[in-house]
Amino acid sequence: MKARRILAVMLAAMMLILSACGGSSAPASSEGSNAPAAPASSGSAPAAPAAAVTAQEYDAVAAVSLDFTTMDPVDTSDTLSGGIQRLIMDGMFGFDDNLGQIPLLATGYTANEDATQYVITLRQGVSFSDGTPWDANAAKANLDKLADKTRGLKRTSLLSSIIESVEVTGDYEVTVNLATPFSAFIANLCHPACVMMSPKVLEAGDDVCASAPVGTGQYLFVEWEHGDHLKLELNPNWWGYEAGIVDKDAGFKTINFKVVTENATRVSMLQAGDADFIWPVPTESYDNVAADPNLTAHSEAGIVVRWLYMNTQKAPLNDVRVRKALALAVNKEAFLQVIYNGHGSVATSILGSAVTGYKGNDPVPFDVEQAKALLAEAGYPNGFTITQYYSNNTTNEKSAQFMQQQFQQIGVTLNLVGEESAMTNERIQNSTKPGAEADVDVYLTGWSPSTGDADWALRPLLCSEMAPPVNYNIAYFNNKEYDDLVHGALSVSDQAKKNEMYARAQDIVWEEMPIIPLMEQDNTWAEKSNLVDIKIYPDGAINCRNAKIAQ
Repeated sequence: MKARRILAVMLAAMMLILSACGGSSAPASSEGSNAPAAPASSGSAPAAPAAAVTAQEYDAVAAVSLDFTTMDPVDTSDTLSGGIQRLIMDGMFGFDDNLGQIPLLATGYTANEDATQYVITLRQGVSFSDGTPWDANAAKANLDKLADKTRGLKRTSLLSSIIESVEVTGDYEVTVNLATPFSAFIANLCHPACVMMSPKVLEAGDDVCASAPVGTGQYLFVEWEHGDHLKLELNPNWWGYEAGIVDKDAGFKTINFKVVTENATRVSMLQAGDADFIWPVPTESYDNVAADPNLTAHSEAGIVVRWLYMNTQKAPLNDVRVRKALALAVNKEAFLQVIYNGHGSVATSILGSAVTGYKGNDPVPFDVEQAKALLAEAGYPNGFTITQYYSNNTTNEKSAQFMQQQFQQIGVTLNLVGEESAMTNERIQNSTKPGAEADVDVYLTGWSPSTGDADWALRPLLCSEMAPPVNYNIAYFNNKEYDDLVHGALSVSDQAKKNEMYARAQDIVWEEMPIIPLMEQDNTWAEKSNLVDIKIYPDGAINCRNAKIAQ
């Protein structure tokens, strides 16, 4: 009871501290089964619109919390942009609603016994929206880009260390030779970075790929005004309709994705009818949205985990005692309640619990006195000052202020610098400085491995070769045992053995604490009650392929 009273007092105090931020909280960006119970969906029964309009005649508006970063899938590190790219471009393989693998531009594959060679057969009769045929040459052009280590694009590391060569072995067949056995190869091809772009655009260069994508997808790219909106238009000739990927009447005439960083404004747009759907729903507003008879709200377990990176190459964070002290100073349950209103669970790994290879550890406890003792032992009895950069939106602001308040308890001053998302991305993710000279001290973020497999979290997030600008190791973590385990698992086909290696790697994260693990996040979204089949993939990306208007 005493512990509950203390937590209640802390929560009340934190709410007062954070109230100046305005609006409601919502997931900041990007990707549990133990999450607190929340209604899977609520709202009135779908009501038919006044006019007998069909979805394919309807101009839909969606409101999102951050701007998009790029339209080049091979250079995309955020789930928001990747989700939009999935609508414009199809992969050879993809996911159903629950991240189950399905063939798309491929019709099947065979693999040799040691998983070093894959022969992929391709769908015939498909063209890119610029008229270029989809065939083996187009597949090879895209796979060659993914295999090119020299380009410096964020997602080349997904496959560049794995693909040795790609051969055209038929008009609609490619043979991919791998440098090492890799049983998760098809799972990696399901990743949104592996959607296929027109060879004409690839030849035009990376700048064109980033700003004018052309695919074979259900939607065509129309325009993108940074910081304001991105617009798509339905491709009525999409091959997926005839193939039965979605219903033949699914899809909107256009979708205008408006960037609305302020949570309360995003909710107001939905309630006023100025937006047809929003994601994420600010969790403080979730109950009000769910109670609105004109809206339908959803909260479902996903695979996004959130944590605070600590730059392990910069003093004083290069001392594991300091990192553990900061981790002990943060009340993770309070973070979950204050920032996300209980829509999730306290993190037990850097992986979501539904990801293949997950191994849970005990949550890092909240212990201010032990944190102070570790700081004193490390030579910082009076604390120190560090900086947190973050992308400007309501939830990131509240999260940063929460961390600032938590660190104050142990004498650590956290300076906060909020910036436009593009500027933060350039400063943190695209930095070419070595870790000891990088701007980043601590950085709050999250990740959803959109392959559903442990490799595509453990490797890009914390392997030494994945430090910026190559990938997302913003902790600049460098641990040989960790690297050897994660790299070694790539050549193991036995899943049980892979899981043992991944389990030890996750234990090392808990021992060395390059991150402060916070929470496993639920996905929240809402739409007008006359819309159906708006969904979110477990990795946090939008899934509106089969969306329709209720008739």
